[in-house]
Amino acid sequence: MFFAQPFVIQSLAQPKTDPQGGYGHFVGDVIPFGIIMLAFIASVGTVLQNYHRISRKNPHWLAPAVSTIAGIVAGALFIGALAPSPAPAAVAALQTPRIVAGQGVPTSVNMGMAGAPISVTQLQAPATAAHVDHFTLTVQPGQLTLGSGITVPAWTFDGTAPGPTLRVRRGDEIVVTLVNHLSFGVTIHWHGVRVPNSADGVAGVTQDAVKPGQTYVYRFIALDAGTYWYHSHQFSFEETTNGLYGMLIVDPATPTLHADVDYSVALHVWDGPNNQTVYTMNTTGGTLNQIARSGQWVRLRIVNTAETPSGNPQLVTLVGAPFQVVSLDGHDLNGPQWLNGTPLPIGSAQRYDLYFQMPSHGSVALVTADDSQSYVRAPALVMGQGSVPTRLPAITKWFDLTTYGTPAPDPITLQSHFDATYNIVLGNQLGTSLGRMGMTYTMNGKVFPNTGMIMVKKGQLIKLHFDNQTNLYHPMHLHGHVFTVLDQNGKPLTGSPVRQDTVLVPPHATYDVAFVANNPGIWMLHCHNFLHANWGMDMMVMYDVSTPYAVGSASGNFPD
Repeated sequence: MFFAQPFVIQSLAQPKTDPQGGYGHFVGDVIPFGIIMLAFIASVGTVLQNYHRISRKNPHWLAPAVSTIAGIVAGALFIGALAPSPAPAAVAALQTPRIVAGQGVPTSVNMGMAGAPISVTQLQAPATAAHVDHFTLTVQPGQLTLGSGITVPAWTFDGTAPGPTLRVRRGDEIVVTLVNHLSFGVTIHWHGVRVPNSADGVAGVTQDAVKPGQTYVYRFIALDAGTYWYHSHQFSFEETTNGLYGMLIVDPATPTLHADVDYSVALHVWDGPNNQTVYTMNTTGGTLNQIARSGQWVRLRIVNTAETPSGNPQLVTLVGAPFQVVSLDGHDLNGPQWLNGTPLPIGSAQRYDLYFQMPSHGSVALVTADDSQSYVRAPALVMGQGSVPTRLPAITKWFDLTTYGTPAPDPITLQSHFDATYNIVLGNQLGTSLGRMGMTYTMNGKVFPNTGMIMVKKGQLIKLHFDNQTNLYHPMHLHGHVFTVLDQNGKPLTGSPVRQDTVLVPPHATYDVAFVANNPGIWMLHCHNFLHANWGMDMMVMYDVSTPYAVGSASGNFPD
């Protein structure tokens, strides 16, 4: 089901080795054949860029199988010649593990700095909070009814998906006990929350996956008010997609916005029976009803916990009342304007907080657009007395976060002095990732764990330049920190300052973001499209720390 069972192509050719690391035979063995087949392989790659839907809707082995079958004639000798030496038993942080197609994953890859004086296990939250919130979350199998009689098997927190909404106040200490009643390892990652590194929940980096029958305790301080969520970061592609997610809401110590109704919606995409794709709101594929009376003010929190089959963002809008976007990824916007039916693109892991007043008559509906790029009547949220309108608006110009809101002074701008700038090219190509052949998703031409690390020191101001050279959207997420969005396609923001933990980079677009290195640890930077991360689009942001944990088959830790 997971990486331990890759699509095996080892039988096509035995690995070759030489003193130079396995590539000395390349020129004599491969180039004549490679030149002949380059055009064919390139065409296969182009076709496979459109196989995203296959990869998302079906078991993860199907897309690699399709790609392997498509390229088997052209690639058999090519793969055999390129196969590097077998993976070593252990790999230091900055070495390159060599993975032979068909042999699965490296035995052990350690992400820490050898000899660093501080371990991630020492990076704990101080026990200084005046109030402590205790929660217990039990992961267990379940059956969920999505609507219209569709039932799916799921992995759940406390028997539900989404799991229980955890609600706390800014400044509280949060203590969560995870109990594992599944037959495989799990973790909890607190998405968008600036936790100490020991509580980040990344298998093989900040902890070992919690084994069946075991428990694990997470402890952190709720530093920032806002809308956040949690999900497993062990085999995220499988575990989060199949139900291991929930919401975390941190209220400000003093409310800044009056809301009579505060409601949360998780958008999720399920693989139903007979190869169906089922879009849901809070696991409802039909109409979700919420009580709200005329004149009441509503804060509606929306999180996208999955990806669409195409990899495009979902589009959502409100019908029946003007609204403001008051927060993105948990961070308030300055001077938000009123919108009417504006489509809001929400990538995997992103959050929008909407604010509106219920009309004197009728209802307000939250509707979504599926991959056909037109609004649909289900799933939908209806607030107040009424139903989803029969006629839904046409999709117009999308919401633009770079121009929305009112400018305000910001300590981080394009004119700031950056201690380091890193260019990150997002790509995709036919290749091998963790022992599987298929369409890989790359950062600077490499797949994890070959992508290297961004080395930072505490207190530095770091700039990242994302350059998306693919036809796909990539929601790029950094753990433990908050991005300041600087520009899109070279154009600076003209509206409110924007803080996000997940930046949606459109096809063939660029984004400049910055972050303050103020949270020591080892932190993942990855695409939050689970398929893309699972096939290579991950790297690490590294302070001078070490970790006793490792990714690989020996430990059973696989963060994506």
